[in-house]
Amino acid sequence: MKRIIKWFTALAAILVGLYAVTTGFGIWASHETGKRFDIGYGTSTSPKLVHLEIGYKVFAIPQNYIWSREDWKGGKVQGVNLHALWPDFEPYTEANRYEFDKPGWNRKMDILLREHNIPGSRTSRTSMTRREIYDRILYDYAAQKPRIARELQGPFGLKIQHLSPPRISGDEIYTGRKANGDFYWVQCGQEGKHEFPSCSTYVEYSKYVTIHYSFSRKDLNNWQGIDDAVVAFVNSFEANTKQGGLQ
Repeated sequence: MKRIIKWFTALAAILVGLYAVTTGFGIWASHETGKRFDIGYGTSTSPKLVHLEIGYKVFAIPQNYIWSREDWKGGKVQGVNLHALWPDFEPYTEANRYEFDKPGWNRKMDILLREHNIPGSRTSRTSMTRREIYDRILYDYAAQKPRIARELQGPFGLKIQHLSPPRISGDEIYTGRKANGDFYWVQCGQEGKHEFPSCSTYVEYSKYVTIHYSFSRKDLNNWQGIDDAVVAFVNSFEANTKQGGLQ
């Protein structure tokens, strides 16, 4: 009988200990989650320049273009999310905040600057040219072979690629050549299947920095102008640092 009582006493002590550990972990997890939400996504109307180093490039970006509060601190980062309004790349302000806040893409653009191919880095070390990314899009990893692409004439001087087997996302793939002969591709959500269809593509900005940007599908007719303007927009942030514009 004494042995049974001792066994139940020990079991109760273990259960109390587990409860204390679980409760403590829950409080800690809640605190950490709160911290993550506190430094998560947000908006700012401040034009203060933020100094960010991405893939050996230094950019001075106004804070109201950056929608990750963690990146407002500046420093070395693996990437940064930006938002702006087409066609003048307006940043977030009190005057235009309603355009950023309303549903759909409308004039909104999302732009991600991301490092890649950094020697010794834990980030992706694969090449990120536009053509190579397109070739990966066409590759069927399940079948371990490229998808078959049947090319048809598409809108706005682009060719639409009908893939077999189709991609799970169901996005439409368009390809083309820019006025300077450079290869271009873009993937777009299908009209009718998405309430607010968008298009997105990649640009290799430098050996170590890639741009991934998204825009409203209704602006696809201006794909060349958008592509050139996005690169010039990002380049202006690098120019800020060369002109001593850091704060």
